[in-house]
Amino acid sequence: MGTSTVLFVVGSLLLGCTVAAATEYTVSIDGLDSNPGTSARPFRTIQKAADAMKAGYTCIVRGGTYRETIRPRVSGRLGAPVRFVAYPGEKVILKGTEPLTGPWQLHRGKIYRTTVDREFIQLFFDGAMMVEARWPNMRFPEDLWDRSKWARAGKGSRYGRIVDPSLAGTGVDWTGARATLNVAHQFYTWTRPVESHGAGEEAFAYAQDLQGITHFADKTTPWEDDRYFLSGKLEALDCPGEWFLDVEHPFLYLWPPDEKAPTSGQVEVKVRDYGFEARNLDYIEVSGFHFFGATFIFENCDHCVVENCHLVWPTYARRINDPAAEPWTDRTLVAGSHNTVRKCSLAYSPTSGLVMLGSDNVAEDNLIHDICWYGSLKHVPLDMGPRESSQGTKGGVLRYNTVHNFGNSGIRFFGQPCVVEYNHVYAGGLACLDVSLIYTDLPTCAGSMVRYNWAHGCRTEGGGGLGIRGDDQARGLTVHHNVVWDCGRDGIIIKGDHNKVYNNTVLDIGTNARPGQFINLLTAAEPRKPWRHQYPLLKRQNANSEIFNNAALTIACNTKGDPFPGIEKLADNYRGKDLQLVDPQCLDFRPRAGSPLIDTGREIPGITDGFKGKAPDIGAYEFDGDHWRPGIRWRLKAD
Repeated sequence: MGTSTVLFVVGSLLLGCTVAAATEYTVSIDGLDSNPGTSARPFRTIQKAADAMKAGYTCIVRGGTYRETIRPRVSGRLGAPVRFVAYPGEKVILKGTEPLTGPWQLHRGKIYRTTVDREFIQLFFDGAMMVEARWPNMRFPEDLWDRSKWARAGKGSRYGRIVDPSLAGTGVDWTGARATLNVAHQFYTWTRPVESHGAGEEAFAYAQDLQGITHFADKTTPWEDDRYFLSGKLEALDCPGEWFLDVEHPFLYLWPPDEKAPTSGQVEVKVRDYGFEARNLDYIEVSGFHFFGATFIFENCDHCVVENCHLVWPTYARRINDPAAEPWTDRTLVAGSHNTVRKCSLAYSPTSGLVMLGSDNVAEDNLIHDICWYGSLKHVPLDMGPRESSQGTKGGVLRYNTVHNFGNSGIRFFGQPCVVEYNHVYAGGLACLDVSLIYTDLPTCAGSMVRYNWAHGCRTEGGGGLGIRGDDQARGLTVHHNVVWDCGRDGIIIKGDHNKVYNNTVLDIGTNARPGQFINLLTAAEPRKPWRHQYPLLKRQNANSEIFNNAALTIACNTKGDPFPGIEKLADNYRGKDLQLVDPQCLDFRPRAGSPLIDTGREIPGITDGFKGKAPDIGAYEFDGDHWRPGIRWRLKAD
């Protein structure tokens, strides 16, 4: 205790000041909660310190593993936050798991069994996640993004019925199993019980109660190329790394990856959702923690900061879009205003990554990967929008984030104007069909800016995959100075009206056999879609939108590739194959000397300010201009 330096955040600036008589508590795995919490006599649990904290206090946590949920009791204030920090140079782990002690007995073959006293949905062996028994089999993480590890629906499949000849070969009666269904349009996924099936049969039934699916209910072919897998049966446990929990008896069955009897503590199971939980509190700061099998939540909190925290397996759910879903969290959530999450990493969740709701929030410099294994648009790695009470208010900022390896979209923003800038988003749509790397929609996105991003690597089955998408009824969306490449169908596609598409570079879209549209601003009348809220529909889309200074082989007005009409709203773009860039293979997209992009654009106030030469250059980079690079500006150190 005594005088110390306290860090606090005002806006986006990290400031330091010396605060006289500021109070510090220390926590150590070697401490006792009966101690006074000094550095010499620390507390044992972080919660003990949290219970004693006041505005301006700091809790310093020494290295070690802590199996608890920290719940602060009081708010900080401007200049005097309540801070929880890991001791510099020491690894502090907040674990959501507890070890199982056994004893283990051989059940049959190489499957072992033990009794358990709790229900759980996630299991780890020597720190690695094991797969709940399923068909088809998959290894984790090697097969995580292998689409062939999902079974494929076949001819004759319809809404509520999967037909698959390979199902008969399993010899299992799957009645009562859990079906994970990426069906119909294949951008949402559901879990439903198998209602009827018999061993040796090639079809099973599930309830026709999938939300938002009525548009496809009477169709045929959308159901004949679906993907699914089955779980929830002991008979599915047939390979190393799989487990099954029989809740009724209760027994846990495990085929260990090393095929040896587990030792005490070698197996851990998830028992708590949160390592840190703050509700209805302001000015709380968390820094330097590692989360394992747990995450953080800030609900109805303002002016809070999370930085330099690293989360693996932060959230888990095995039932999604399912009225029978377990009460487990499916997202890392910050809800409130003026909150910041920066220099954090989140990895490995079948559902969502980081979700920020409210106004004036910032997510920057975060690394998020291997998220949304189930492929549902309801779960994306980085999501920003309003709370219901703040719909249409000032949005937030998503900047300098790296997002890769995800099942559906990578960044989604909605409901309010946001700034999405300097993000590197790639390797997406790995578990669905209809998808874009950066996504928004509806008139509530008006005023949003998508700028200085790289978006690439989105090719789905059947030639799908989009880069940047302003979807149904987008209004007033500005997309400028982005580089988009390696997408199956469209590089940039914008619906609605009053949109602006300036100075983008778009490369390698579609294939020779199935050409894609490099830039696509739809002009047809807005269709009525009964499954979503409809604002007044336009008879013609993008009549007032502008497309200037883009380097793109095609600029179309529909998926057929018909050229965008008009002269005034479409000008000073370069539509050629040879852009003469410095080295796009090595991610240098600047025009080289002699490129047709140089000095051939038009001046656009607020967009091309500071250009070099006689006129602005076409595309995302100026010749001899700023060689900006998106994505995180730090490197995650290996343990």
